[in-house]
Amino acid sequence: MSPSFNHSYLAYRIARALDQGEQYNIHVEVTLDIEGVDYVPDIALYGKRPIDFLCDQTKSKEPPLLLVEILSPNQSVNEITNKFKVYFEAGVKSCWLVIPPAKTIVLFHDLRSPRSYSTGKLLDSNVGIEVSIEEIFI
Repeated sequence: MSPSFNHSYLAYRIARALDQGEQYNIHVEVTLDIEGVDYVPDIALYGKRPIDFLCDQTKSKEPPLLLVEILSPNQSVNEITNKFKVYFEAGVKSCWLVIPPAKTIVLFHDLRSPRSYSTGKLLDSNVGIEVSIEEIFI
């Protein structure tokens, strides 16, 4: 299913909030190959590296530092947290679950202790990122 109007808007807002200088590469809807299975998170954040525009790749086997999934109307939270389990096992350090109707981002460093943010600053200590919740949901 194609991303909705709100989904695409939030993906842009989050990618913009994550773009904090020259520290990271931000990829929107990049395909990750994890043990032969393709996953397409909404946003993937990697440490800064040069981009080779002459030699593109269609998939990445390298785990990003951070993955962001935006909850769509036809998805369940359980469906996304099942993906997070796979992502963590593959070496991802942090996952964010964005819940648009609640204007909330749930930060996961593991599956046991998620933290919800609806106002203020979200500080992700695993990747050294701080974003304003209000600046995302405007």
